[in-house]
Amino acid sequence: MFDTSTSGHRTAAERVGPFATRDFLATVWRHTAAPGQVPLILSDERGEVALVEEGDHLGLLGHEDLVDYRSPLGDAVDLLVEHFGTLGRRRSFRFDSLPSGAAAVITEALDRVGFGYRVATHAEAAVVDLPATFDEYLIGIGKKQRHEARRKRRRFVGEMGGLSLETFEEPGPVLDDFFRLHRRSAGRKGRFMTEPMEELFTDLLRADGWRLDALYGDDNLPAAVVIAYSDADGYYLYNSAYDPDLRHVSPGVVLLTELIGATIAGGGEVFDFLKGSESYKYRMGARARPLLVVEGGT
Repeated sequence: MFDTSTSGHRTAAERVGPFATRDFLATVWRHTAAPGQVPLILSDERGEVALVEEGDHLGLLGHEDLVDYRSPLGDAVDLLVEHFGTLGRRRSFRFDSLPSGAAAVITEALDRVGFGYRVATHAEAAVVDLPATFDEYLIGIGKKQRHEARRKRRRFVGEMGGLSLETFEEPGPVLDDFFRLHRRSAGRKGRFMTEPMEELFTDLLRADGWRLDALYGDDNLPAAVVIAYSDADGYYLYNSAYDPDLRHVSPGVVLLTELIGATIAGGGEVFDFLKGSESYKYRMGARARPLLVVEGGT
């Protein structure tokens, strides 16, 4: 394991939430490291990069399904050049989930050591750039979606007897509700919430900036819950679940709309749905943020 104290370096890519921090990566590693993987943290006063070695393959630490954004910290080019220079022949590498600023650091280092590589888009995040007011946001999503947002909120309130949004910043009964609702999801999503994943999410919620937001009607049972991270830039929605028995009142969309309004009211500049190109994100005003993969071999 590696030291989880703060590095003090800025991320090479902007607005990557918690995903490049030592605490987040250490938590993911603790719960999901696979046999044969060895963490390799390049760190000094210049910068920091969290790598992982697995046999003759080099990558970035943490599974790409769990780490939405990757970014070196500080001025990490020389660190990478020095490490790449130690690699023997017949080594492969793959660096995924890179915003453009992070990819530029890695490709500069690869160019300096003369390694061949290819760059491709392999995923995208969906990000809403927030205006100053919620009314401006509603205007920005267009007449049809504005009407739908208001209609779904009225229907939720009418059928559920009210609407309230509550935030929780530590594990407790609402986290158990989140796990329960998640396991009721259809297909792969429902199978995702295994015991190791529950332990991971529990540890994340103990860290600064992480939170649960839950939508309620007139009872004490949440209709939808999200786990997220928030900072001065905005809101990063990490995972979500809703009660499938309440699908007819659109609890997921209602909760997201309420959260966007709350983020705007709090001065946030982005509402980040993170990875995934699901159509509802774009109906709610998101733009695509391409994420790159850099891969090759020595």
